Amino acid sequence: MALTRLMIVDDHVVVRRGLRSMLADAKDVQIVGEASDAREAIQTAVALKPDVILLDIRMPGMNGLQLLRRLREQLPQVKVVILTNYGEEQFLLEAFRIGASGYLLKSAGRAELLEAIEAARLGRRSLSPQLMDSVLEEFATLSRKYAKDQFGLSGKEIELLRLVAEGDTNEEIANRMYWSKTTVKRKLSDVYLKLNASDRAQAVAVAMRHGLI
Repeated sequence: MALTRLMIVDDHVVVRRGLRSMLADAKDVQIVGEASDAREAIQTAVALKPDVILLDIRMPGMNGLQLLRRLREQLPQVKVVILTNYGEEQFLLEAFRIGASGYLLKSAGRAELLEAIEAARLGRRSLSPQLMDSVLEEFATLSRKYAKDQFGLSGKEIELLRLVAEGDTNEEIANRMYWSKTTVKRKLSDVYLKLNASDRAQAVAVAMRHGLI
C-alpha cells in the first residue's frame, strides 16, 4: 500500500498531538507537517505538498471552509478531509460543494480516520455515518426539485398527486383544495399529460418513482 503524506491543521495543540499519537503506528500514513491557522497552513502546504490534509472548521481568522477554498485554488492536487465537531448540515454541504474529500466528526475512531485518509488519497469521498441522513435528505430534495422541473409540475399539481395517492375521490379533492369537481378533472388531465400517464394509478406510479410524492 502506498504511503500517504498527511498534514494536520487545527488550532488546538492538544488535538494535533492526539492525532499524531493516534496515527503514530499507521504503516501507510506519514505525518509530514501541521499548522495552527490558515496562514501557516497555506505556507506549510505549499512547501510540503502533502497528499491529504486533515482540516478543522473552527479556527481563528480565516475559518476552515475559507481555507479549504484557498487550498483548492492553490493546491488542487491536495485532498482535504474536514475533521470537526460541527455536524450541522450547512457546514457539511458547503464543504463538499467547495471540494472536500471527506467530512468526519472528531468522535471518529482510528479505523474510520484511516479509511477516510486512504479514500481521499484514492480520489474517493467519505462521510461520518452519523451525518449520512443529512446528505440523503439533501439528495432527496434535489431529486424532487429536478423531477418537478423536468415534468413542469406546479406545487398545486404535486399536492393533487399526493391526494390521489392517498386514495381521495374527485369530490374529496375538490373539498380539500377548494376547487369544483370540474376543475379537479381538468387538473388531473393536465397532470396525466405532463407525466405521460393514462390514469390515476399510472400517474401516482410515475410520481412515486421520481420522488415527487
